[in-house]
Amino acid sequence: MANEVLTTNIKHLLGSLVAQGVHEFVVSPGSRTTPFALLLAEMQHVRDDVRVTVDVDERSAAFFALGMAKTMHQPVALLATSGTATANYLPAMMEAHVSHVPLIALTTDRPAELQAIGAPQTVNQTNLYGDNIKDFGAVEMQDAHADVTRYIDYRVQQMVVTAVTAPAGPVQINLPLRKPLMPDLGATWPAVVAQHIITGQTRADWQTVQGIAALLRDKRAMVLSGPDEMTWDATQFERLADHFKLPILADVLSGVRPSDHAINGIDALLEADVLADDLVPEVVIRFGGTPVSARVVAWLRAKDVQVIQVGQNAAGHDHSRQAEITVAVDEMGLIADLLAEPGSDSVAFLARWQTVKTTLTKTIASTDMTEVALPLAMTSLPTDSQLFVANSMPIRDMDNYFMPTRTIRVMANRGANGIDGTVSTAFGMAMTGKPTTFLTGDLTLFHDMNGLMMAHQAQLDMTIVVVNNQGGGIFSFLPQAAAKAFFEPMFGTPLPFEIADVAKLYHADYELVADQARLRELLAQPAQGLRLLEVKSNREANVAEHDALLAKLREAFHG
Repeated sequence: MANEVLTTNIKHLLGSLVAQGVHEFVVSPGSRTTPFALLLAEMQHVRDDVRVTVDVDERSAAFFALGMAKTMHQPVALLATSGTATANYLPAMMEAHVSHVPLIALTTDRPAELQAIGAPQTVNQTNLYGDNIKDFGAVEMQDAHADVTRYIDYRVQQMVVTAVTAPAGPVQINLPLRKPLMPDLGATWPAVVAQHIITGQTRADWQTVQGIAALLRDKRAMVLSGPDEMTWDATQFERLADHFKLPILADVLSGVRPSDHAINGIDALLEADVLADDLVPEVVIRFGGTPVSARVVAWLRAKDVQVIQVGQNAAGHDHSRQAEITVAVDEMGLIADLLAEPGSDSVAFLARWQTVKTTLTKTIASTDMTEVALPLAMTSLPTDSQLFVANSMPIRDMDNYFMPTRTIRVMANRGANGIDGTVSTAFGMAMTGKPTTFLTGDLTLFHDMNGLMMAHQAQLDMTIVVVNNQGGGIFSFLPQAAAKAFFEPMFGTPLPFEIADVAKLYHADYELVADQARLRELLAQPAQGLRLLEVKSNREANVAEHDALLAKLREAFHG
């Protein structure tokens, strides 16, 4: 009887997840996961809308699921065994919380009678992730009362909706289980009725739309398009910019590049101090997450620019505290409403910014420097391919110097700005089946090397471009680089391993790439299996090369 009850309730829980759009499950098997893991395997066998992926490292698994959820824009469920295994989800749950990604953590647990008495593999898992989740629920799976099963159907579906409702974010469902843990396999799966839970798709009122349209029409205005968290239609930004004759400061993660109106490299332009006063906008309409460029937010504040922040995730997410108006509505809906208002025929401000773009493009195109030139090589990727970029120097160089002429989807973990789990997240992105490339430094690769196993575990194709500068390259740009006596062991942190040996360990193709032409040639051809391309760089030389490019920008703009 105990197994029948357990089996029925687990099937209802899994069915409730699927009913609300959870089709991807990532499992890190352990003893306490037994009934869920086996029934998930059976569910995948009997249904064609469920996919189960096994990742034995819980930290890697959580970031892998994060990559899937971010790329597919749908909730992904995780399953972990009890004890410290569940704690390994925390870094990814933090990233999901900050970057509004719907993860569903199913944390199996020991029963109440084993808590706080020294039982092995038992920790306090109640609300384990604290303020980093939107909701916590504990569900009893071995109670035969009919109301429990009905509660599972109701509560689980409500929690999924909570996870996906803007601002989206992770939730935890804790699952205490008593032995015996073996479910009844082969029994009939119950039909779970999907709840129709309607959440508001907010639209701005008419007066707000008219007011914003007037500002865009009558002022020196521009768009700041930050990282896309909501599956934007990038063509709508182009239509908005054309309608009001606006330049778009297009973050590399916005999806708005390429665009005739898109301006990239704002961080380099500001660092080089080449922007004249007549390029300062009077008003900026800002979309998306926090921009990669820290300077652009500071620039707007220093110039006392009026900022209108738009988006369902916008409220309370302006760390500059510069936004005078926050419009927490659906971005695409607001753009559609603005397009219905009269536009502008004045192109003077846009033309000045397009001249800046032309000068920047020509200056960058002439460089053959090592790390600075990597974004130029990335433009060789096939149309509609995917590129995941590690934090620190790679994402900053990409934001400044990546100028694609075709659609290439670029993603990164910019919520908490860490290097934790980056490899695993990139492989999660690859689960879409589209050609995927990962640009990273050697330190970030090492930090999540276990994630490379997903190439084989999930049979994924991936090209990884590893910039090997023997440690943490970004620190060479920061003040601590002046502390010569202590810099290398504390921040440079050179690593005693060879990328070729890493490739051998994970059965990957490997090539040391020494010139731009060869790298472009390789990137134009999607990988078959796992491929590691190593590009060697020197940290001190890289600082000098970045300084030299800034000097070229100053010369190009000022003569």
